[in-house]
Amino acid sequence: MTRPSPLPLPQLLPWEARLLALADGQPIPDYGSREWRALPEDSPIRVAACVQAAAAWRTYTDPTEIALRLRLELDEARERDRQEQELDGWTPTLTRKQRASYARPGPSQLELAQRRGEPAAADRARAQAAAIAAHRLPDESAA
Repeated sequence: MTRPSPLPLPQLLPWEARLLALADGQPIPDYGSREWRALPEDSPIRVAACVQAAAAWRTYTDPTEIALRLRLELDEARERDRQEQELDGWTPTLTRKQRASYARPGPSQLELAQRRGEPAAADRARAQAAAIAAHRLPDESAA
């Protein structure tokens, strides 16, 4: 699963906007990153990274921000669920194909009783087959 891109910063306070503008459109590294640590301590880009981190922290508990994060999380969960349901869709088809390929019909109870020379068992098998045929649903007879 890929990590979503960071959410855009919400409405900046005037002082935050002024300090971010000092970066003059240059890329601002994440606060504390290797790139951030490589910047000179008096770099306006380093300060801008601190301001971005502070703005993100300030707005983390904002109801709009919470709703946005929740929506993204739910969308991701729905997508995972949809993908799992698509995978579930092929399983019955595969099972039917498997059943057709290796579920060969074997001898019936009647055939086994006749092979063994057991007339009483053969009579019971005939009666059972007749009872099953009498109660078979119309769709089952086509299968």
